[in-house]
Amino acid sequence: MKQTQLLKMRELNRNELLEIRGGNPILVGLGVLTTLISLGKAADQVGQWFVQGWNNPK
Repeated sequence: MKQTQLLKMRELNRNELLEIRGGNPILVGLGVLTTLISLGKAADQVGQWFVQGWNNPK
């Protein structure tokens, strides 16, 4: 309890929770796009490693 008073936190009631709106939908889209690009680059790198190992076995 002392910690919440120190941080000036308070509990929201049900009506306040229902009224909360937030976030920018563009940020969600950018996050999804960034994730897809990263996964694509990772898959491409794994594919290169596979082909290199396939063509040059040790």
